[in-house]
Amino acid sequence: MDMQVLRERAGLSRAEVAFRLAISETSVRNWEAGRTEPTMTPKKYLEALRLFKCTPEELAAASEKSINQRHKRKPGRPRRFPNNQLNQVTPMPDAPAAEIRL
Repeated sequence: MDMQVLRERAGLSRAEVAFRLAISETSVRNWEAGRTEPTMTPKKYLEALRLFKCTPEELAAASEKSINQRHKRKPGRPRRFPNNQLNQVTPMPDAPAAEIRL
């Protein structure tokens, strides 16, 4: 279960979570996308547990799953450089070497 599933299981929208926790909707979106981890004061943490109707273990597991999903390569997504080879530029043989002065 990830953060989005946890929110949907509680029957809440991103806007409702943001409003009730007094945070931005962007923060909630970033949690769900795995870009950031939830960081909250103890009071907000307890409110989040009550809001999502979950245990601390479920909230931690959901956050961890969201972060891990972000770092997985999507199937069918092309590699940036085929075979991990970078296009290297070789200097021209007739070009003079640049001087570095301090």
